[in-house]
Amino acid sequence: MTQTTQDKVRIFTAVSLPDHVKEEIQRWTVDNKDKLPFRNFTHKEDYHITLQFLGDTEIGSINALCEALREAAVKMQQFPLSVGDAGVFGSPLRPRVLWRGVEGEIDELAVLFQHILDATAPLGYIPEDRPYRPHITIARKFDDSKKQNWNLEELSTQKKIEPWLVKDFVLFQTILGQKPMYKIIEKFDF
Repeated sequence: MTQTTQDKVRIFTAVSLPDHVKEEIQRWTVDNKDKLPFRNFTHKEDYHITLQFLGDTEIGSINALCEALREAAVKMQQFPLSVGDAGVFGSPLRPRVLWRGVEGEIDELAVLFQHILDATAPLGYIPEDRPYRPHITIARKFDDSKKQNWNLEELSTQKKIEPWLVKDFVLFQTILGQKPMYKIIEKFDF
């Protein structure tokens, strides 16, 4: 268990992805590996769409947090999402992060995001000071020694990944140094 002290865990909320989506993203990543000059690739089981990063949290406050997140979940109905094209954070010539976009009922995803922020604020969780940009992280740490193969436009996706119905979200714990590095603490059904 990753802990900053003996009594804290690093946690965040996210939409987990169904197996068929994880497998297709992994297949795309492997098929394009020679065009992806990154050092760290996300483990297939760690693909997700982050909702709110909650940070290092006292273990004793997890139950109250879960109760608040249950209240957020009951306000939601199921909605469809699908995986979009590749994109980056940072300079397109030397990006920090490679990701796949999210398509479908993005407005509903934004509603879920807001319900979670509203549920966690009374518990002292502070939202990040940047716009919400849903994505699925594929890789990090650009490798300059392999940049001759890098061209984001060449990473178009020929095959669309079948959409799925979002029926829940999860509370993940980060376990640094382990692969996969995210462990589900609790799932919140709609």
